[in-house]
Amino acid sequence: FLIDIKNLSEPILKQKLENSGVFLESKLKNVQNPQVQLKELLTSLEKNLSKSDFSTLKVLSQNIKTLLDTPILKEASNLAQTIPSKDNQATLKQLAHDVKTIVSKLQEHLKDADPITSKSLATSLSKLEHLVSPKLLTTQNFKLAPIQESLQQISAQISQSTQPQTKGLFDSIIKILDSLKVIQHSTPDTKVSLEALTSKKIPQDIEKVVDNIKTMIEKIDPSFSKETKSLTSKLTLFSDPNKLNTQQNVKEILSNDLKSVLLQAKEEITQSSNPNKMELLKDIDKLSLQIDYHQLVSHLSNSSSLYLPFSWEQLEEGNINIKQDKNDKFYCDIDLKLKEYGKLKLRLVLYDKNQINIYVHSDNNDFKDIVKENISSLRSALIDSQITPREIRFLNMQNHTKTTSPYESNYNNLEMGFEVKA
Repeated sequence: FLIDIKNLSEPILKQKLENSGVFLESKLKNVQNPQVQLKELLTSLEKNLSKSDFSTLKVLSQNIKTLLDTPILKEASNLAQTIPSKDNQATLKQLAHDVKTIVSKLQEHLKDADPITSKSLATSLSKLEHLVSPKLLTTQNFKLAPIQESLQQISAQISQSTQPQTKGLFDSIIKILDSLKVIQHSTPDTKVSLEALTSKKIPQDIEKVVDNIKTMIEKIDPSFSKETKSLTSKLTLFSDPNKLNTQQNVKEILSNDLKSVLLQAKEEITQSSNPNKMELLKDIDKLSLQIDYHQLVSHLSNSSSLYLPFSWEQLEEGNINIKQDKNDKFYCDIDLKLKEYGKLKLRLVLYDKNQINIYVHSDNNDFKDIVKENISSLRSALIDSQITPREIRFLNMQNHTKTTSPYESNYNNLEMGFEVKA
């Protein structure tokens, strides 16, 4: 369960938190009958395919309707979570086979999708919109190269499209790229480049091109839509009969959750003849007690209190506290004690979905210099993640409780706590 912080990624972090043991009882209480999930997915998919102009998909839509009318799906509810009989197991096997056939036909159909419906193009469009948003067109955040790179990626993608409208869009992008090259070669100064960009109304031209591409994508057959692709991907899971069994889902939760694993290990070690049995049992009790403590704090404070098991050679101790207020602002306070640089406090305030303020509290000048030297890289990394850095400030430790900002509200509206211990 331990992991080096250098190997930490968003999916891994999410998995670690979900399986930390703190949510075990909640997950077991809220486990959903997978047949209900399958029913919902098939219902949504059938609605999409019924609007398609492809005759083969209209037939597939009717096949899904027939499948939804079978007793096992028609009667599926979370009230029926009994241990399946042999007959039910055979039914689940047939159901999984039918789902696999549907997925296979859809995947074959999606191979013929126009390149403009690809996920990569959607990602490129979203990134480009972010790069030319007014809050990023400032001297601090503006960089010409990422905009050029995004436009080049989009032009390469739509050039492969068979849609007749893409020819005009491709020409528009090339014209914008030519204008950007003139700006790039005429001045290396960021402020002057930004002024030239805005005076030529290039951001507005880019927004117009993006809107036209999106409009064109919306007119593509619904079978190639983002929603259809997502539904097809989710259905793949139910091609396995075991995934249609509620009890199997419960077993999977118990096998992956740390609290459950600790309880199972305790039972096995208690019955073993291991010479270190007592020492091992004490360690297991300590870990279990830590999980119980965070569950109790979560219950008493109406929040989510968690520990985060990660390792970092420079870290002596630390904790992370994340809160959300009623206005959907998120506050993250990171308190660290570093071996080389002493105490460090960071406060992150995320608001308006992707706007962030960062306050760095430290009395160590060497540490401040390191951060300041890499501030450009930090800004670029945030922008690449489609987060806009609005304010990054350095303060001494005594100012830790005095941080103010026009974008930051007080803590009176906080309704949820999220505490993470290192």
